[in-house]
Amino acid sequence: MLEQTPKISVLVPVYRAEETLDACVQSILAQTLEDFELLLVDDESPDDCPALCDAWAARDPRIRALHPKKTGPGPSGARNAGLDAARGAWITMVDSDDTIAPDLFATLYAAAQESGADLVICNSCQRFPDGSCRDLPAEQRFGTDTLLEEDAFWDAFNTPWINQFTGTAHRLYAARLFDGVRYPEGMVHEDYYILPDLIARCGKIQCLAYTGYYVLQHEGSITATARHEVRLAMTRGDIHRAAYFLTRGWYDRAEGALTDAAEFLYRNKAAYDLRKPGHRAEFTAVKTELCRVYNDLAVRKGARSLKLRAAALHAGLPVFHAYRTLLAARHS
Repeated sequence: MLEQTPKISVLVPVYRAEETLDACVQSILAQTLEDFELLLVDDESPDDCPALCDAWAARDPRIRALHPKKTGPGPSGARNAGLDAARGAWITMVDSDDTIAPDLFATLYAAAQESGADLVICNSCQRFPDGSCRDLPAEQRFGTDTLLEEDAFWDAFNTPWINQFTGTAHRLYAARLFDGVRYPEGMVHEDYYILPDLIARCGKIQCLAYTGYYVLQHEGSITATARHEVRLAMTRGDIHRAAYFLTRGWYDRAEGALTDAAEFLYRNKAAYDLRKPGHRAEFTAVKTELCRVYNDLAVRKGARSLKLRAAALHAGLPVFHAYRTLLAARHS
């Protein structure tokens, strides 16, 4: 009989995953650490996935099928419904088209117990429809087990390790990290946005050289699709991260994140099709928030150069870009 408080709650948002869900669930049920609950969160999938979730729940007492109302594009609503229902002391997430190694849960949990980390992250690798796997480039993988505190994490964030740090899978979270924290609904790349909120609550972050998560490579996934929503979501994430840096007094990091956001908006403006009212409103809202946080940085730091850059940003992205280009030329 399933314990009321399992060690781990496993959250799997399910949407259009008829061809991959069974393999995903089978890899979870094959775990050597068996003290977990599996929450299959049907995100109003329009295929047979709702029935598949119910069928799996009927086969194993550790599995629950949830059918919350869909709240917008992307899996945020499903993730939040899973978090609301989770009973475990630890949380992990698996995408419904991916699979995991049999010792993934045991390895992540043992590392958390040994290191005292609140977040444990391992390497992922690419899996192809023919079953073959390919590791990520060596510089993007954790080559040795590494224990980071908050400040060191953000130093490491601006390295190729960013490809392991962002995302929701191949990691184990202390459930308390999500107390009062939920994914923004209706936003893609919600994992990138929420990362500062979770890291701010971590005492330690454990990075493992171990590889135990297999990401299926196929066309049509959110990560493989360059949409205006994805671009704006990444920019929102940079701005949110900068605001978090300001609360820590890390002004240089905040400026770097805001500059990245401004230059990204400038370079990708043509991709947003601002003739569409919805796109134009989103773009304007993101730019307004960017200006607000940049101005907050300028006021807090009090540097004249930052105030000039804030003024240039308010004047427009082309003005900001031209001003930065001029400054770079003067210092070259």
